[in-house]
Amino acid sequence: MFEIDDVQKVRSLPIELWPVADRAAWQAARQPRERLRRGGAASHLKAITFADLGRRYGYFLDFLVRSGTLALEAPPAAQVTPANVEGFLTELRSRVGSVTQHGTIYKLRRAAKLLDPTCDLDWLMEIETDLALVMQPRSKADQLVLAERLVEAGLTLVEAAILSSGMSETAKARQVRNGLMIAILALHPIRLKNFASLEIDRTHTTRTA
Repeated sequence: MFEIDDVQKVRSLPIELWPVADRAAWQAARQPRERLRRGGAASHLKAITFADLGRRYGYFLDFLVRSGTLALEAPPAAQVTPANVEGFLTELRSRVGSVTQHGTIYKLRRAAKLLDPTCDLDWLMEIETDLALVMQPRSKADQLVLAERLVEAGLTLVEAAILSSGMSETAKARQVRNGLMIAILALHPIRLKNFASLEIDRTHTTRTA
C-alpha cells in the first residue's frame, strides 16, 4: 500500500530527473526520419502532442518519487506496472475528475508505448476502457466534447480491437467499425441518414492525380 505525504506538491517530474533509460528512450523516440533511416516512434507526432504525453508521464513518475518507489535504473517504461498504476490511479481519484482520470491513463499508455513499443499494455488498455465507461463531466459545459477528443476516443477503440488477444474476429471488426464511425463523424459531421448510406467503393472513391 502506498503512503504519501499530502504536504508534498504534485508536479510533472522534469525530464532531466527521469530515470536514465526513460530519458534516453524518450529523446530517441523524437528522432526525425532521415533518408533510409527510420525515425523514432514519436517522429510523426506534433511537438505539442509529444510534450503533453511527456508531461503526463512525468506526473506518473512524480507519484513514484513521492511514494518512494521510483527505480532510477529501471528499463524504459518498466515501471508502468499494475501495482504502480493502481496507486497512481487511487491518487488521481482523490484530486481530479473522471474525465481527467481517463485522459491521464490514456496518455500514460501512449507515452509508455513510445518509450518501449514492444511492451504489453493490454491490461492498461482495459483499465482505460473501464474509466471511459464511467466518465461523468462535472458540469453541463463539460458535456461539450471537442472533435479532437472524439477522434481520440474512436481511434482508441480501433487500437484496442486490433491489439486485443481475447476478442473474436467478429467482435474486433465490430469495434473497429464503431471506432471509425466515431472518428469520421467527429472529423466530418453529416446527417445520420446520409452517413448510414455510405458504402466503401460506392459512395466514396479515392482520387489519384
